[in-house]
Amino acid sequence: MTTTIRRLPVVTARVTGALTGVLATVLLAGCGTPDPANQAASPSPAVPAAASPAATSEAATEAPLTAGPDETGADETGADETGAADQSGGRNAADVTFARQMIPHHLQALEMARLAETRAGDPWVREFAAKVATARDTDMRTFRDWLDMWGAEPLPRDHAMPGTQTRAEIEALAKLNGPQFDRKYVTLMIEHDNGAIKLARAEQAEGAFEGAKALAVATTTALGAEVKELKKYRALLD
Repeated sequence: MTTTIRRLPVVTARVTGALTGVLATVLLAGCGTPDPANQAASPSPAVPAAASPAATSEAATEAPLTAGPDETGADETGADETGAADQSGGRNAADVTFARQMIPHHLQALEMARLAETRAGDPWVREFAAKVATARDTDMRTFRDWLDMWGAEPLPRDHAMPGTQTRAEIEALAKLNGPQFDRKYVTLMIEHDNGAIKLARAEQAEGAFEGAKALAVATTTALGAEVKELKKYRALLD
């Protein structure tokens, strides 16, 4: 019998929205002054607004990702071996690595969110996944703009990173439905978010590009709140 749990307050709109809200600062630092009329949630000026979150998520996931010449994430666009900031762009190797990692990391979150659309048993899980997809899609637009500016490419889609699942784990999730899917999805998302937080903290400690560092701070804050929310929901399942 499917158990619907809806008592948990849905604060994800505020939580995941923190990533979108920081874009005004990020874009001011890295890509020019945003439109004041749509400062809080507009994507990078280099990318037109999408028709819908579902359409942008699908387009982002289907976009081909090719590894750069160095798949270790090292910056090949001018930073020296010490990671000193490049004077022309104000970025260093850590900034490029952060952007290269976060695109495939977010793509996996989008993939799991799409599974939740049709397989989740609890409406709360579907709502949570939809909000995650919107926030990650917006961030990926910013990361792609930075990589274009720096002449770098994202890491491969299934590149192993903190918090990412293997292809076998994603395929196993896709075979579940209802409460079984809900529990597994929540568990994997806790791991996934914690991994993204680890990458963001590395950027905060080692990066030089102000836009990337600002987005890393927002990521740490917003995903930390997501993890707390997910853990509360999982406790209701136990």
